[in-house]
Amino acid sequence: MRLLILLPLLAVATAHVEHFEKRSQPGVSHPDPANLRPLEWGELNVISTTDTHGWLAGHVKENSYSADFGDFASFLSHMREQAYYRRKDLLVVDSGDLHDGNGLADATPVNGQISNPIFQKINYDALAIGNHEMYENDVAENVFRNFAPKWGKKYLTSNVFFKDSHSNKTVPFGNLYNKFRMRFGTRVMSYGFLYNFKGGANNTVVEPANVTVTLPWFQKSLKEDVDVYLVVGHVPVRWSEAQTVVKAIRAVHPSKPILVFGGHLHIRDFTSYDGRAYGLSAGRFMETLGWMSSNCIGKNLTVSRRYLDTNVHTYKTHSLAHPRQRFDTWRGRKISSEVTKQRKALGLTKVLGCAPQDYYLNRYPYTDSRSLLNLVVNDILPFSVTDKKRPYPSVIIINSGSQRFDVFKGEFTVDDTYIVSPFYNDFVYTTVPYKVAKNVLNALNKAPFQKRADDPFGIPALGDNNSTLTPGYVTKDDYGYGGDDWPHSAIPYVPTPNYVSSPLPSGLADGDLVDVAWLTYFSNLVGPILKTLDPANNYTFQTYNAGITTNNMWPIFVQGKWSNSTTC
Repeated sequence: MRLLILLPLLAVATAHVEHFEKRSQPGVSHPDPANLRPLEWGELNVISTTDTHGWLAGHVKENSYSADFGDFASFLSHMREQAYYRRKDLLVVDSGDLHDGNGLADATPVNGQISNPIFQKINYDALAIGNHEMYENDVAENVFRNFAPKWGKKYLTSNVFFKDSHSNKTVPFGNLYNKFRMRFGTRVMSYGFLYNFKGGANNTVVEPANVTVTLPWFQKSLKEDVDVYLVVGHVPVRWSEAQTVVKAIRAVHPSKPILVFGGHLHIRDFTSYDGRAYGLSAGRFMETLGWMSSNCIGKNLTVSRRYLDTNVHTYKTHSLAHPRQRFDTWRGRKISSEVTKQRKALGLTKVLGCAPQDYYLNRYPYTDSRSLLNLVVNDILPFSVTDKKRPYPSVIIINSGSQRFDVFKGEFTVDDTYIVSPFYNDFVYTTVPYKVAKNVLNALNKAPFQKRADDPFGIPALGDNNSTLTPGYVTKDDYGYGGDDWPHSAIPYVPTPNYVSSPLPSGLADGDLVDVAWLTYFSNLVGPILKTLDPANNYTFQTYNAGITTNNMWPIFVQGKWSNSTTC
């Protein structure tokens, strides 16, 4: 029995002789094994996810992030065993945004109908709500009635409320706060915050964080006797809302440890607020697990952080007691099988065509032939969106944030349509003189920034661009470099305009008529711009090419242009 107790502590994070078990999702590949540094364990340890956006199948086309949610479940099972035998406390937290980005979450009548129940199979200790849970009334209601109740006190919405039509009351989506004691004695007070989001459905309310922290319930919670404050929020860790909560706690407790786990910007980040308060963001799309360990009891507070690439090699290296220990668990296999089954049932693996090359969202200028936006404006919008029944030439404008991910050479599946362009934004138009049409795009790019997608994706910090390494995250945070678990060469990041358009018609005089079409999402910006450009006229908007959206313009193009390709 003594040997069994000690076994989980042996050989953790040693060099592994790789023997991969059955792949979790059909078709995935694994990265070449790397020698990874052991994780630093403290008295309190936290594994965090954020902005998963439905990527529960993992990245089937990117081996660095190829682990699925079943692999994650197996990893957590082994990590909890490690924590038990080390006699250390371990928390698992999530900071929200569960859909809009992958077919498993979005190819259902209400986003999250299938993916949320799978997500619930992970035993999280604290969760926060994201803005993508709040854009649509039916999605918000599904979260309130079917998702939040499953978590009990663990689902934390300190400043986010639901207008319940059944009771005619406005109530928190989840719990305002939760105090609990962990297995080895750490007493935790936890909160969940959302940034000051103003674009939610009309059955949702977000209370500004600077108001929430003044309320009697919050101030009363600060009188509880705890060892550490945990803030899980869908808010960037450097934004004012996170700092507001930290300052409110610090005003009452000058030296109590505060750990903040944020999200929303889709970046890896770590910050120190005051030497006894720290914040970490764990990237996006199940590419990253955040790890923070702290020795937070007593006078001295020491903290370490790590950003883990989500692949089976990472999971096995850090969680298994011995290289030959079996990694897959019963729960993990069940979750992987459920993901596979549901992806097949939704038709997500159906091949629509073959992409002839890689197209990248942010690696190249959008005028470059390797840019995804270049493909969209020069090929997809003219082919899929242009209403050829109209008597006038057209220019079609979209916001660059409507496109969310890269396209890789080879098979383009139904799932890829949701991955690259998940939003169902339709088009409207008006007919204007060419002298007006040619100035609308420039005016939009000078207008206040409006983006339904999250704020601009994280810019990788550029370290040594070692071409022998796999491209990936190279992160610089408040502790400098060294937080990334895997060594990578840095991926270049090129900013793009907020709005892009199909080519302007050529050879027209200023008085010739042109259809200007754009997404209904930013009609509130186009109306005033047209009035400024042409004060003498009042333009009305009509539906353009009914039934075409930013989501289905992709399969229309792929099936029309790539379906006969032999590049697969």
